[in-house]
Amino acid sequence: MEDSKIETPRWFWVVGALFLIWNLIGCSGYLAEHMMSDAAYGKAFGPEKLAIRHITPVWATAGYAVGVWSGLIGVILLLRRKALCLRFFFASFLGALVGFLPVFIDSRVSSTMGPFDYGMMVFVWVMCFLFIHFAKRMRRRGILL
Repeated sequence: MEDSKIETPRWFWVVGALFLIWNLIGCSGYLAEHMMSDAAYGKAFGPEKLAIRHITPVWATAGYAVGVWSGLIGVILLLRRKALCLRFFFASFLGALVGFLPVFIDSRVSSTMGPFDYGMMVFVWVMCFLFIHFAKRMRRRGILL
């Protein structure tokens, strides 16, 4: 009797652990940012960011939440070798798009953005694409079930 189970390579677990760390950082950042008092927020992010804190649309905050929490669920599913992780990675990408949308439609928000902010926004999108690409490849290889 031949065993048709595909062995999961060690590098899969290393990549998965790095993805997990990235998503835990994102979730902790979300929690920290949304649990801060205005005084702490202003001290951490500056008066310009504090000025736009209360005008950020609820749907953008919801997008941010969907982005980070879907990403975390996606990574947990990836580490459990479940192909369902792809749906959560797509949701995470869409959440990131929605969360960053005010930068493009509200000049009050975009006026507070610096090079680091734009760089981080692009980096988040790149990471989302990387998660999706990696999960698709692992599904094609039979590692994700």
